[in-house]
Amino acid sequence: MALTKARAKAIRALGQKKFRDETGTFVVEGLRLMRDAVASDFEVLEALCTAEIAEDPAAKPVLERLRAKCRQVEQVTPREMEQVAETVSPPGMLAVLRQKHETAAGVLDRRDPAQVLVALDGVADPGNVGSIVRTCDWFGVDGVLLGQNSVDLYNPKVVRATMGGIFHLPVVDDVDLLPVLTQAKSRGYSLCITDPAGETHHDRVTFAGRTIIVFGNEARGVSDQVRAMADTRVAIRRYGAGESLNVAVACGIVLSQLHRLLDA
Repeated sequence: MALTKARAKAIRALGQKKFRDETGTFVVEGLRLMRDAVASDFEVLEALCTAEIAEDPAAKPVLERLRAKCRQVEQVTPREMEQVAETVSPPGMLAVLRQKHETAAGVLDRRDPAQVLVALDGVADPGNVGSIVRTCDWFGVDGVLLGQNSVDLYNPKVVRATMGGIFHLPVVDDVDLLPVLTQAKSRGYSLCITDPAGETHHDRVTFAGRTIIVFGNEARGVSDQVRAMADTRVAIRRYGAGESLNVAVACGIVLSQLHRLLDA
């Protein structure tokens, strides 16, 4: 099937949440993300690649897996790739995938007694959400709960910033956090929030076996309702004059401490 103007327009439109929601699809760009995408259980609906990337030895195994997974893999010109890609530099490879929607119950009800989840309450910046998913992937977190008031999981900037993490661990999007956190506590989860005014410093906190760690909005932190539910309020020590700490950086600090304690 030729890359008509109508098809190019439809793919490009997936940069907007409205069209992602209507079609239930999203776009992945670049060899690195495609390598993770084709190794996952996400459904690939169609893919485009340039002749240059098709001749790249590093890309050939990815293209083989892609063709086995998706019948519609088309070679396009760099100019055509520019017309559909979100990134400034043509990525050489692009695919449209079907969205997956994990359920909070499916993540909460696992039987692992030491399960650790991360919840995001109003984290609005796509780069922050993507970096947090990437960080959770690095530290082996069991899943991420993305609150309804946070940025869309399938935002192209979020997808890129996860660096493949979106394909490695369950991320539950559009979560109504208050009832889900209430259910989690009834299932034995301990609720920990990060709070500059928290009573427990991050390097002294002891995490329970089943834990949900909540990170809040970049400017406001976690909501008052979530704060009232917390079993532990954790503060990260400040040693300099900085006014605030980036939420994705805070996530890395807390998760690093979590594993130091669990591995001790």
